[in-house]
Amino acid sequence: MRRFLSVMALAVALGGSDAAAQQSIIDGWAWSTLVPSIAQTDILGTHLRELRNEQERRNTPPPDVSRLGFTPSKVRRNANLAAFVEKTRAVDPNGAADLQRLFAEGDIIERIGAAIAPVGLRTDNLADVYALWWIAAWQATRGDNDTLGRDMYAAVRAQSARALNAAGSPGKASDAEKQELAEALLVQTMLIDVAVDRAKGNPALMRQVKLAVAKGARGMGLDMAGMEITGGGFVPNGKR
Repeated sequence: MRRFLSVMALAVALGGSDAAAQQSIIDGWAWSTLVPSIAQTDILGTHLRELRNEQERRNTPPPDVSRLGFTPSKVRRNANLAAFVEKTRAVDPNGAADLQRLFAEGDIIERIGAAIAPVGLRTDNLADVYALWWIAAWQATRGDNDTLGRDMYAAVRAQSARALNAAGSPGKASDAEKQELAEALLVQTMLIDVAVDRAKGNPALMRQVKLAVAKGARGMGLDMAGMEITGGGFVPNGKR
């Protein structure tokens, strides 16, 4: 979402400007490095494969998102962000320094929360956060990061909630575990957004970003090339 960049006015040169450094933003930091084990990487992919047609989605009752919410803690947030920096340092010391500087500028999660509120999403519910990340990653594989309409975010939020509820363990996780996963995905989403924005006007760099995001999404169980987004959420496009 471009809104992230315009609202937060990111001044940190996240990961540099060349293709190798840009891929490091997505491939090195933002996937297995940050995502905790409770993510159950195939949650969304399994759910999408089970979708059969648009009529089925229309007939599905609204999902219960209450089990996916959590009460965030500033203490836990500070610990999570510090842990993200340390995990990153092991694979990308320069990227870790950039993240540390960015986090020191203020509460990045609060700023993301303010940026996504206009499209009806929150940072303290896994369904909202998964929807945000899912859309951002899918758009990135198309070289885009425009903000979509509220209806699309709401539809994907419902899809995410159904998938997470069906998986069981995310809903049963502790507030601390939910917060860690949510904040990892929010940081990923921000990095994806920055990477796409930096690659615009540079076709070679954009190809690197698209490939890196697609690879990372496959690690989360999602084949971005095999889906499209509609007013009713993501649907298989028959290309896979």
